[in-house]
This record gives sequence, structure tokens and C-alpha cells, in this order.
Amino acid sequence: MFGKNQESPSRRADNSEEAMLRLSDDIGKMADRIGDMADRIGDMSDRIGDMSERILKTQEIQGKNLELMQETVSEAMKTMNRQMTLTQKMMEYMVKQGMDEDFDPFD
Repeated sequence: MFGKNQESPSRRADNSEEAMLRLSDDIGKMADRIGDMADRIGDMSDRIGDMSERILKTQEIQGKNLELMQETVSEAMKTMNRQMTLTQKMMEYMVKQGMDEDFDPFD
């Protein structure tokens, strides 16, 4: 009834069932791998979030440091300006008063 190269219906059903079981097993393995990848992506996302929080905190600190440095430099420049003004006034006074020949600035 069956030719040499033909399989019996029960054999074909067994083969189909076997193929479906292998396919189901493969799909399960792929789902596990996808789950593992999703876990890794979630972990990476958490690490990126932590890093971005640190970066923002660092920028906040650096901004405050920069502001403090600008204030300090500004105060130093004001102090230098006052010193130069006083030195100029002293020089003008000395020129107006004239200096004695015996003048010794280290006296």
C-alpha cells in the first residue's frame, strides 16, 4: 500500500510531534535568553541612572566651586586695586613734598 519512500501516517505524526516539541523547546530557550538580555538591559539602565545622578551632583558642586573662585578672584582684584591706588597716592605725596637728600626709605 505504501511505496518505498513514503512514511506511514503514524510515523509522520510522530515526526511532526517530535518537531513541534523541539520547536517548543527552542522557543523556550530563546525566551530565557531574551529574559536574560532584558535583565542585563535593566541593570545597565540602573547603572546609567546612578552615573547620571553622580554627574549632576558633580556639576552642582563644580558650579558652586566656580562661583566661589570667581568671588575670591574678584575680591583679590579689588584688594590689588586699593593697594595700587594707595601706592599711587603715596608716590604723589612724596613727589609733592620733595625728598631730602638725606632721605632713607629704610630708616
